[in-house]
Amino acid sequence: MTSTTLNIIGLITNIVGTIILAFSLNKYIRSIRMAIDAHELFIKSICHPTKPVIQVTGTNSHMNRDKKIAAILSWLGVGLVLLGFIFQLASYIK
Repeated sequence: MTSTTLNIIGLITNIVGTIILAFSLNKYIRSIRMAIDAHELFIKSICHPTKPVIQVTGTNSHMNRDKKIAAILSWLGVGLVLLGFIFQLASYIK
């Protein structure tokens, strides 16, 4: 392979790795935001004793599922970024 080919492969794997990182962390942050909204709704319902108390359940299962998926995709993204770095480094050495 030529140095230009290695450099282009490195750039592409870096881009794919960063996109995977962004999507994986976005999903986990969205589940955290959902849990915060549920807690805020519960606190607002407690502050008004005349209204019924609202309880939201199941946020832990969403957060645990998204945390596992985010961990796998994050390591995949980091691996692709490192692989892209190695390809770009190899293009300069060659």
